[in-house]
Amino acid sequence: MSKTKTKRARRELKREGQKKLQRSAKAASKAHPPASKPPTTTKPKSKPSNPAPAPTSTPSQPVQKHTHPNPFTTYANILLVGEGDFSFTRSLALTHGCAHLVASSYDSESTLLSKYPSFAPIRSTLTSLTPPVPLYHSIDATKLHTYKHLRPADDDTSASFDVICFMFPHTGGLSTDVNRQVRANQALLVGFFESCLKDTKRGPMLDAGGKVVVALFEGEPYTLWNVRDLARHAGLRVVESWGFEWGDYPGYKHVRTLGVVEGGGGWRGEERRARMFLFEKV
Repeated sequence: MSKTKTKRARRELKREGQKKLQRSAKAASKAHPPASKPPTTTKPKSKPSNPAPAPTSTPSQPVQKHTHPNPFTTYANILLVGEGDFSFTRSLALTHGCAHLVASSYDSESTLLSKYPSFAPIRSTLTSLTPPVPLYHSIDATKLHTYKHLRPADDDTSASFDVICFMFPHTGGLSTDVNRQVRANQALLVGFFESCLKDTKRGPMLDAGGKVVVALFEGEPYTLWNVRDLARHAGLRVVESWGFEWGDYPGYKHVRTLGVVEGGGGWRGEERRARMFLFEKV
């Protein structure tokens, strides 16, 4: 066989092999069709849901003011000790309607007239009421049980008081030493508490379940007096205490023990924070 025929035969064999490969590839493709892509489904557009309403803030509940017991009721037999110009007595009588008041001062009447210019008109107001408010002077708060005439205004029903009140007790400027002043005022309070609990021939000074009220300024040196402990040791039960609201007693002006002239007329005690303490006879 010539070389030309040999080359031609090789080319034909090569073509025949390629054709066989193509035929086998087609057969394989028919037997295993290529995986088609899954049809894409378009989600239907959903209507936008109604937007959630903006959260409305719940109106805050008003802060309830703590209500404390009111010891100065209309028909209670009330004794006030250590009064200055008696403006607290006037406030209880005129504003709070306390019908059975008895008020007293440590100073004599003449001393009050010289100390407090406001005392004279207040005295006239109290004594002109019907019935008049009994006013007693030169009364020592640590010896209340020794004064036979110091009895409730309405003594037909009881010979004892329902409430005995000492507003802002203070011995005055007996010493510039803080420790001595603290001890002196503690002795004053202890004597006062013990006298409130004394019994007399006409009956106890304070009725069973009666209340003792003391008002003090906040801060030192008053916190050093430890008024709660003093009352507890004397035999009283501590009920509670609260911030003293000056506005609850219209017309009441705190006056200094030294008086307006000696103590200085520009000092205003009602601008200071104070506290009222309530104790009970057990």
